[in-house]
Amino acid sequence: MTNNTHSALGLMSGSSLDGLDIACCRFSFSVNKWQYHIEKSETVSYTAQWHQKLASAHLLPSNELFRLDVEYGQLIGELAASFIHKHQLTPEFISSHGHTIFHEPEFGHSFQLGKGAAIAKQSHLTTVSDFRNADIRNGGQGAPLVPIGDELLFSEYVACLNLGGIANISFNEKGNREGYDLCAANQLLNLLSNEVGLPFDEGGAIAASGKVDSRLLEQLNSDVYFRYQHPKSLNNQYVTGHFISPLLSKQISVENRLATAVAHISKHCAHSINHLIHGKVLVTGGGAHNRYLIESIKKLTSQEIVVPDKQLIDFKEALVFAFMGVLRIQQKVNCLGSVTGAKCDSIGGVIDRP
Repeated sequence: MTNNTHSALGLMSGSSLDGLDIACCRFSFSVNKWQYHIEKSETVSYTAQWHQKLASAHLLPSNELFRLDVEYGQLIGELAASFIHKHQLTPEFISSHGHTIFHEPEFGHSFQLGKGAAIAKQSHLTTVSDFRNADIRNGGQGAPLVPIGDELLFSEYVACLNLGGIANISFNEKGNREGYDLCAANQLLNLLSNEVGLPFDEGGAIAASGKVDSRLLEQLNSDVYFRYQHPKSLNNQYVTGHFISPLLSKQISVENRLATAVAHISKHCAHSINHLIHGKVLVTGGGAHNRYLIESIKKLTSQEIVVPDKQLIDFKEALVFAFMGVLRIQQKVNCLGSVTGAKCDSIGGVIDRP
C-alpha cells in the first residue's frame, strides 16, 4: 500500500445485538478527497450464549467484566482472522469499535467490550480500538463518532441518518459538522417483535397493521432528553428505563405498540433534517430495510430520502470505523469536537500490536 492507499478491517457491534459486522475496506486519497471501496463484508450472528452475555454484561461485577472483555476480544479476533482467511484478504490492520456496555460521558467514561490487545494477539494484526475516551477526556460526549466519515466520505449529502439500535444524525451547517443521537430505534422495534417470536419486524409489516396509541406516543415524545440541545448522546440503560419500559408496560397490542414506536422514531428523524437546506439525505442502518419506517419519515419531510444498496445500509458503520482507524494510524483528526461538544478535535483510538 502507498501512503495514500490503505486497507483496513472494520468491526462493529451495535446495540441491537444482531451480530458482529465485518467489512474489509480500501481507502485512497487523491485530489483532496477520500475514496472508499468495500471489498468484502459479512455479519456474523451471535450465538444465543453470546447474545445473553452481551445483553447482561452491564450487570457483572468488575472482575468478571474484565475477563469478559478479554474473552470477547479473543472471539472477535478469531472471527476477524477467519473472515480474512475465508476471503484471502490482506488488510494492514483491524479497527474495532467493540460492543458498548457503559456510555456515561457525564461521569468521564465510555466502555466498549472487546480488548484491543486480545484482538491483536488472536488475529496477528495490529488493532485500533477504544475510540471514544480521548474525546471524553476533552469534555466531549464521545459520540457520535461516525460524522467524521460522513464529512470526508459522504459530503454530497446534506445529512446522514443512521437507523441502528439508536438513531443518530450528522449534517454540515454553516461549515461545521454537527451530529447527535436522536432516539431509540431498532432497540424498540426488535424488542417488540421478539414478543411475537420474530427477531425483527420485516419491512415494518406488523407496525403497518397497527394503530398509533396517542397517549403512549405522547409519553415517549415528552421525555426530557428531547428538550436538551445537542451535542447529546443516549446510552442503553437510559433507553431501557425511559423508552423500553413504557412500551413493555402498556396493555395494548404489539401491533399498536410497534406502530406507535415507528411514529415516535419518524417524528424525531424528520425533525432533525427539516431545518436543513433541501437536498439528499443518506439513510443507513438496519432500520433502512424497514419500508414502513422509511415511508413514515418521508411523509414528514420534503427532503430527498436516499436508501442505498444493501451493503452500504448494513456496513456503513463498519466502513467508517475502518476509516477512523486509517486516520488514527496517520495521526489525523478522527473525532470532531463540533459534533461531540469537546473543547477541540481529537485523534482517538488505542493501538495494540500482536
